[in-house]
Amino acid sequence: MSLKDNLEAVLERVEKPGRYIGGEWNAVRKEPAGIEARIALVFPDVYEIGMSYLGQKILYDILNRHPSLAAERVFAPWPDLEEGLRSSRLPLFSLESQLPLDRFDILGFSLLYELNYSNILTVLDLGGVSILAADRGEGSPLVLAGGPAAFNPEPVSDIFDAFLIGDGEDAFIEIAERFIALRKSGAKREHILSGLAEIPGVYVPGLYESYFPPGSALLARRPRSGAPARIKKRIKARLGRPSYPEAIVVPDIQAVFDRVTIEVARGCPQRCRFCQATGIYFPFRVMEPALVRRKVRRSLAATGFADVSLSALSISDYPFLEETVTALMDELSGKKISLSLSSLRPKGLSAAVAENILKVRKTGFTLVPEAGTDRLRRVINKELDNQDILEAAATAFGRGWRLLKLYFMIGLPTEKDEDLEGIVHLVEEIIRLGKSVLEAPPRINLSLSSFIPKPHTPFQWLSMEDERTLGEKQRFIRSRLSRFRSVAIKAHPTGSSVLEAVFSRGDRRLGPALVQAWKRGARFDSWKDRFDFSHWEEAFSAERMDYQTYLGLLDKGTVLPWDHIETGIKKAFLLSELEKAIGEERTASCLDSDCGRCRGCDSPLRSPKTPPPAAQRGAARPVSFGRRTDRPLRYEAFYEKRGLARFLSHRDLTNHLQRSLRRAGVEVAHSAGFHPKMLVSYAPALPLGMEAKEECFEFRSFYQFDERALLRRLNRSVRPGIRFLRVRQVGEIESSLNERIKGMVYSLDLKDADVCAALGARKATLGTPDVSDLDFIQNEMVRFIEGHPGSQAAFRLDKNELELYLELPALSRRGLRPQDVVTAVFGLENASVRLTRERLVFGQAGDRPSLLAAD
Repeated sequence: MSLKDNLEAVLERVEKPGRYIGGEWNAVRKEPAGIEARIALVFPDVYEIGMSYLGQKILYDILNRHPSLAAERVFAPWPDLEEGLRSSRLPLFSLESQLPLDRFDILGFSLLYELNYSNILTVLDLGGVSILAADRGEGSPLVLAGGPAAFNPEPVSDIFDAFLIGDGEDAFIEIAERFIALRKSGAKREHILSGLAEIPGVYVPGLYESYFPPGSALLARRPRSGAPARIKKRIKARLGRPSYPEAIVVPDIQAVFDRVTIEVARGCPQRCRFCQATGIYFPFRVMEPALVRRKVRRSLAATGFADVSLSALSISDYPFLEETVTALMDELSGKKISLSLSSLRPKGLSAAVAENILKVRKTGFTLVPEAGTDRLRRVINKELDNQDILEAAATAFGRGWRLLKLYFMIGLPTEKDEDLEGIVHLVEEIIRLGKSVLEAPPRINLSLSSFIPKPHTPFQWLSMEDERTLGEKQRFIRSRLSRFRSVAIKAHPTGSSVLEAVFSRGDRRLGPALVQAWKRGARFDSWKDRFDFSHWEEAFSAERMDYQTYLGLLDKGTVLPWDHIETGIKKAFLLSELEKAIGEERTASCLDSDCGRCRGCDSPLRSPKTPPPAAQRGAARPVSFGRRTDRPLRYEAFYEKRGLARFLSHRDLTNHLQRSLRRAGVEVAHSAGFHPKMLVSYAPALPLGMEAKEECFEFRSFYQFDERALLRRLNRSVRPGIRFLRVRQVGEIESSLNERIKGMVYSLDLKDADVCAALGARKATLGTPDVSDLDFIQNEMVRFIEGHPGSQAAFRLDKNELELYLELPALSRRGLRPQDVVTAVFGLENASVRLTRERLVFGQAGDRPSLLAAD
């Protein structure tokens, strides 16, 4: 069997095979000719999360624009696929070309979260790449990493050959080009890494040694001869220039953030003292408003998404937010495309912004108070007070929002009992406010996370509260709010917070413990139902390590494990901010402070004090085709679902078909109300893994289409494995699609090896091994159908083609499914993947066509 055939056999046994099939809309698969470096962009979590990560989308676009580079995507396999690959002795592969990882030249990992570190080892091991950098030879890929967690690279420095610190748009191209040039010159692996270390922002751990600084219990790093003493992060000066992805890959299964996302700003001008992102994404940069609008329009046309998000660490600080939102919604509302904003601070919610967001549908409304009292918010330098929060909630309730999401942290520096009481009182006030406006209690989703003193923040020297104390605080808040049925509390597990703190504040000694925990079964530690702290306790014990060492106070005068990584924020400024926190003093944002007086950074880029001109508003370009009518017309579209596309669930298939309609410029009518939906109806759902030769759906539109032109457009807008066969306008007097579908015809290939094996075993079990296969099937099918009177099932054996055809009514009164029939007769498990739906049987109301006619 080929790798493809073996892979399909594995995918038939996993929970969500759509994660691994590739072939998505806008995915790039380059021909090998002319490619000088193949790069795997690896995200060490599942597909749904990785496909939501904007950083990978940006790098995928930039690298594949380069004529000599080919970038493909790899995601961590869920344990069911890991087990399937190991039992079948298959390697982990890329989505674009099913290429094993060890066949790539460079593996680029995105490190967003310390609790994904165990997945890194799974990916490398399954991909045939040594998990430790020291064990990789000349023929192994270079294993690189970047992202926010790379700002303390030491806990995983034994794993990676090099790290990229900071923005990757320009730097990754430089790395790839330097790699190609050095390899062409005949340079060995050691010399290639030394050459990469000359690129600004690149850290090669092998060129550094560990030592204990005076007064420190943690290892620090210093260079050997020739390596830079400090690594200054890379900064992309002009956001969105020269390029920003428009034709992003459209995920085949629903991603966490399933929409067009435009990064309108990078960095944050606020100076929240707990926030690591403030330092690592510093300085604050914005995308020009005209470019934002152009990117939104083009990306929607290229993807077919129905939702847009403007993204930034602090979207309220985007200097022309209101004008941009108004201009966009003037374009998007008529097309029923919604707009959402990330991380909106209460002071940024103007009436105009709220009204525009509500033009299509209510998207999520989130408030992030972080702390329960104004005093504690002064400590953490969160620039809002209770009145700001209540005014924002009143604005939301007044415009119809009934659900609010609130985010708080517990265990913050100087936190007192009254600060926890403050969380309770603030939630109570919001509920009272909501009842007065909505005349019913609002729903509150309250998230509690534990404070972690992260590197590169003013609180990096402080200790973390112990797990028992954090648990008590969670229980206190739960008990005080338990009387409110409309409040749902989601608390981050304290054990996983402790592990995150250990690895975010750790040194190089943690590497062996990571390997030990992984060997003991640690996988997907960021998933609550997968996290098992006992794996880690056993690993720390085996390595004779006390993980509490990484959670305590750190000496302000010593060298820290991450001090050789520079964010651009001066250490003296962080110390001064810590002193101001203890004194409960606020510091103005970068937008409101004088850079000449502050001198807290060494960046030549300054936060914009005066915004450039706002986007000019104008009419959107028409993308629909056809002739406008006064009433909605009905259309029927027939299509096939073959190959790897059979691993798309019904829900994911319908999402794909609707996006295909938008990409084709087909303007579909929508329902009314707060959450308008396309007026599309579908045939009964196909079981996961089953192919279909002729499926159907119906949609309504206020446009008259030429059917042949519509068919061509649709077939230019679908992924491989989906092909439209024909479309037709439905007559006015015809009944609905589901009323016209009377039955469904399925086929089973009796030559299939799995079918034959199951049949032989079934005959042996029943003591009829000498009966011919066709006679056995005939007898057992008759017996099964006679045992299910009223099922209206029918079958026919094609003895020439060795096919079994089965017809069932569209809505079986007894819930009989074709896979149930095949399992009962053949003893074949997971029968759906062996069946094919041949066609739908149509008839008008009251008709019952001849069973299996013209199959």
